[in-house]
Amino acid sequence: MRTLFGSDHDLHYGGWGAPTAAYTRIMDQDAMLVGLRGGWIIDHRFTLGIAGYGLVSPVNNANYDAYLIADGLTPQRNSRFQTGYGGLLLEPIIAYRSPVHISLPILIGAGGCGYQTFTGLQQDFDPYSYHDDFQAFFVLEPGIDLEVNLVKLVKLGLGASYRYTSDVTLPGTPKNAMEGFNASMSIKVGVF
Repeated sequence: MRTLFGSDHDLHYGGWGAPTAAYTRIMDQDAMLVGLRGGWIIDHRFTLGIAGYGLVSPVNNANYDAYLIADGLTPQRNSRFQTGYGGLLLEPIIAYRSPVHISLPILIGAGGCGYQTFTGLQQDFDPYSYHDDFQAFFVLEPGIDLEVNLVKLVKLGLGASYRYTSDVTLPGTPKNAMEGFNASMSIKVGVF
């Protein structure tokens, strides 16, 4: 007997975690994001989970440094743009029985971005400081992953996504600085 919200077969549950690396461009510069994704998989067809990413490569902005100089602060090195974001992960899985199949991850969440400025050694021996410029943003990142079942507990995923965000209002920074395409690779480990 089938019903509107299920069928006569037993539901199967599992879970997985995945380190992820993604290539992207931020302010016309190559950038690398690394992060973790994970979730609860329902009946092999849908994952409900969380995901988070952080920027690990340097992204400089000469316009922001010019803003600092005009504001009376002279950085000893180029300021570095820093960001991270994460949130709820929704991931339908298409043709899950096939050893090569597709998933459609959607991340809905929030993040933060700002600039790290090198100002020299201070009393607390921390040579970096954050200027008053930091902000939170909303993020929506739909994507598509091609997944390959390597062994029973491990999948390799190659994906592409587009990151939509609310406007960035930091000085000397384009308002769409956080928007852009990602090309990613992940290794899922778990019970599928």
